Amino acid sequence: MLAGIGAFALCGVGLTLAQRQAALLETVRDAEVTASLLAARVVQPALPLPPRQALDTDPRFDQIIRTRVLVDPITTLRIVDESGLVLYSTEADSVGQRVELSPEETDALRTSQATARHGDGAQISFLDDYLDKSLDVSAGLRTQTGQPLLVQMKQPYEAVWLTSRAVWFTVLPSLILALMLLYLVKAIFAYLLAQGLYTVQDQREQLLVTALAAADQERTMIASDLHDGVVQGLAGASYALTEAANRSRNDGQTEVAATLTDLARNLRQWVRELRSLIVTVTPPALHNEGIQAALTDLVATLEARRIDVDLDVHVGDSLNETDESLVYRVAQEGIRNVARHSDATKVHLFVTEEDGWLVLRLADDGKGFDTSASNRQEGSVGLALLAALVHQKGGAVRVESAEGDGTTMTLRLPLEASPDETRQHGSIR
Repeated sequence: MLAGIGAFALCGVGLTLAQRQAALLETVRDAEVTASLLAARVVQPALPLPPRQALDTDPRFDQIIRTRVLVDPITTLRIVDESGLVLYSTEADSVGQRVELSPEETDALRTSQATARHGDGAQISFLDDYLDKSLDVSAGLRTQTGQPLLVQMKQPYEAVWLTSRAVWFTVLPSLILALMLLYLVKAIFAYLLAQGLYTVQDQREQLLVTALAAADQERTMIASDLHDGVVQGLAGASYALTEAANRSRNDGQTEVAATLTDLARNLRQWVRELRSLIVTVTPPALHNEGIQAALTDLVATLEARRIDVDLDVHVGDSLNETDESLVYRVAQEGIRNVARHSDATKVHLFVTEEDGWLVLRLADDGKGFDTSASNRQEGSVGLALLAALVHQKGGAVRVESAEGDGTTMTLRLPLEASPDETRQHGSIR
């Protein structure tokens, strides 16, 4: 809408200036029409015969000119022939002199048309200073004997300028009103379009949130089934194998006892792996535990895989529940990708507030990958969905990687509160 205001302002200024010039030129054309009528209806019938010998001495002709032609705003009139000789003038001292005719005036003399120009020959424009300037209007006529003559009338340019301004002021309100109505119609359609766009954006965000909630619910059910079923069964089996190993050892079957003991140890290790996976899958109570505790539990899954983890959390208490969940989900997706694909030995997870933004960086020293290829995994929410939701919040997710050079994932999310409210939560290593 601001761009529209600028466009309409420029358009309005351009049209206003063009209209001002048009009003001035229309006033000049009216002066030309008036000059043609005076020349044809007043001067030509009053001409004595022969005109070259009697114009400057005929008192009747002079009286007609001064009473019927020299009316406001016309101040001076003279009549010249094709050679530029002044045959008559209301200024008696110029009679008999020769003046130079412009091409326009010569053409008007031969065609019995009218033309107008500044007294100094300059171009007619509304930007001119009208003080101490005149408008010279010339109209051609023919005497009864067919001799072409040119009637030159002079009037103050100020009269023309003021008349054109009055015409302009008459039309200007209509132009402004038309532009305002056009902008109002545009504003209404723009508002309706924006409202529709905001509605679609809200619906899309709601769908994304619903998708995350559905994923959380499904993960909770999977984690519950794993904990109450598979984990408990494997734990019981490990205890049974340990008991069988003890009995075999007591019976002197040392090789069988050693094999059963190794199986029980491996089974307990897989139980620990499953329990770490349950921690990853199950959505934590972020708002109660805080983002620091949730990320600490999250990186424990990497430590269980003997990956060195460096966790730095420096955040304030202004993070709302939705943003906490979003930050956790992005970190979770990144850590899951590290565990599955990176072959990393060291990971650095850094969370802080910078100039009103919450920044999360997850970097590993793994094998990296080609960022132009899709890395979305089947059956997971994936970074694409999370990045779309982050974008709806005004943030961005960026993944930088190269083959053999590790991977860095960066999340930037705007904070609703001022960074001055930030309190230090310390560093965990």
